Amino acid sequence: MRIGLFFGSFNPVHKGHLEIATYFLKNTDLNEVWLVVSPQNPLKDDSELLEVEERLEMVSAALTDHDGIKSCEVELNLPKPSYTIDTLRELSQQHPSYKFAIIMGTDNLEKFDLWKSYEEILANYEIYVYPRTGSSADQFKGHPAVTLIDSELLEVSATMLRTRIKRNEYDEWLPDSVASIISDKGYYTD
Repeated sequence: MRIGLFFGSFNPVHKGHLEIATYFLKNTDLNEVWLVVSPQNPLKDDSELLEVEERLEMVSAALTDHDGIKSCEVELNLPKPSYTIDTLRELSQQHPSYKFAIIMGTDNLEKFDLWKSYEEILANYEIYVYPRTGSSADQFKGHPAVTLIDSELLEVSATMLRTRIKRNEYDEWLPDSVASIISDKGYYTD
């Protein structure tokens, strides 16, 4: 079984995340895509970060009609902050017959050499990369572990959506189930 690991804060999860996961399921050799909800990203500001349980609730709600895409809570039981190499080691130990690959955007690939043990990741795992506005894959282009995927460029980000939610503008990029949770619980408002 080949599993694509799509790491993120998912703060909030949106249709862009789901479109990317679906694209990789349909256009690569992956059997499933797991959305790995990260409690704390060591390279990001977490001032607007909801509690991980709240983000997991939204991810679960968003995935009800998406076969082959699952929520992964493995990082909840690992030390904080979350380092991808530790998660990969843990999942490989839990599922020794599975092959794991990372799904990331070019924006993350640009900073990949800042990741803990990134050389070990490159030596042992494949990385599938999708395009993001304003970034490139030049640094790792041609690396045997890195596959650039020519998917559609999506002009959406969780940061943009949080800004719109603060203005009480619910966006077409939010799944209805996620918009309902955000509205009911007053997430991302001051």
